Amino acid sequence: MHLLVVLLFCVGLGAAAYKHLALGFPLLASETETIWQLEGKIVFDAKPGMPVEVRLNLPDNNPSRRLVSSDFIAPGFNFDEIEEEGARMARWRGEGIEGEQVILLRSLSYFPDTEDALESPLARPLGDDMDGPLRRTGLSLLRDIQPAAGIDGALQIMRSLNQPGEQRVEILLRGNTTPEKRTYRMGQVLALAGYQVEPVGGIFLEDKSRSQTINHFLEVFIDGRKWLLDTRELEIIPWDRIVLLQRNKEPLLEVFGGKDSRVTYATNKLQRATFASAVDAASHAENPLIDFSIYSLPLSEQNTFKLLLVIPLGALVVVILRNLVGLRTSGTFMPVLIALTFLQTTLVVGVMLFIVVVGVGLILRSYLSHLNLLLVPRIASVLVFVIIIYGAIGILSAKMGWQGGLKVTFFPMIILSWTIERMSILWDEAGPREVMVESGGSLVTASLAYLLMGNTLISDTIFLYPELLLVILAVIIAIGSYTGYRLSDLRRFEPLERHD
Repeated sequence: MHLLVVLLFCVGLGAAAYKHLALGFPLLASETETIWQLEGKIVFDAKPGMPVEVRLNLPDNNPSRRLVSSDFIAPGFNFDEIEEEGARMARWRGEGIEGEQVILLRSLSYFPDTEDALESPLARPLGDDMDGPLRRTGLSLLRDIQPAAGIDGALQIMRSLNQPGEQRVEILLRGNTTPEKRTYRMGQVLALAGYQVEPVGGIFLEDKSRSQTINHFLEVFIDGRKWLLDTRELEIIPWDRIVLLQRNKEPLLEVFGGKDSRVTYATNKLQRATFASAVDAASHAENPLIDFSIYSLPLSEQNTFKLLLVIPLGALVVVILRNLVGLRTSGTFMPVLIALTFLQTTLVVGVMLFIVVVGVGLILRSYLSHLNLLLVPRIASVLVFVIIIYGAIGILSAKMGWQGGLKVTFFPMIILSWTIERMSILWDEAGPREVMVESGGSLVTASLAYLLMGNTLISDTIFLYPELLLVILAVIIAIGSYTGYRLSDLRRFEPLERHD
């Protein structure tokens, strides 16, 4: 018994923790996330009579970036994904294609708080490959700089390499006029200083940015952590501002059988529920915990299950009040069904309608006692009475302009029929006091269950983490094994304590 309870607790809490920490599920369903829309546009002229092959370097698997969805538009081309020397490449191939061609790539991604994942070493760090004169010049500059340790020292070296008029800097950067070559030479100097460094290229994530070309940065691995440095602005770039597209000297775009090729990028910022983004990202990654879950169902069925998932909360309230408090109710789980009705009618209206239907039903049921009917015909007669009461309340409410009375149809008529029958028998056997005790206990239990089941924070949490139902099951099983005194028993035996 105890082992089962502990196992249910561990599995339920462990699965919920995995979804939160590994899959990026939020703690609250109301949390929103910034979603970045990235669109790449490839334009080129296809040469007549030649097969065409286009290769584009795909974004790196940045651990801090979660891909929500991706697609492309390339009429007349066949698509596949390949890997060359560690680089992920998108490849399009086609034949009989002429004239200007346009290929569009679109993706949605977001950046959860996963900076701790940026701890893997660099894939291909630069080596100490500077030739003799350049090496001596670089060492001379580093001796004069005497850079500090860590990331501050790397920034100090980069600032020194941006000083105009310094002879050694001009020697080191001579001929490196393009941003790519200049960034590569800065990386070589950092490698000479003992840093693990790798040149990378990427796109800045800016809202409503159009026709953006590749930018060049340095990725530095220091003290077990990766840093991204902007060689122009001489600053550290947060990982959620960049999508990396190439490393070292990887080609960004290659077109065979075409000419005048170019690629540009546009970015746009959107706001979206964190929960929806996490589900889409896990589905895109084909995570089995999401593929075989209620999130894979159509939206209408998800809404149905969202209501069903809160029923165990009502059952837990019934178990606690009956087994630990000792509160008496009419039926075991009738209060849970009544609480579900309260979710549709609101608490005050629901309690009023319950009292009216049950009260009038008891009056009509008392007449059947004089007819000495058998059980099944008697219950069927009570059911007819309940439907007549529903109709009367609905018609009177409509005439009086009170819309709340029309919600009486949300009450389960079969359950109310059995409740009226049970209370009528209890009235005959134990008197009206016992009826009032059970009716009051049922309403109190249903009201508390309604407050728990109707709490948006709790219901959303259960929908986000259905695994927590295992925790609720563990609590119910633990209570089920309790054989001690209930709170009501303490009141019953209070006279004995005073007598002692």
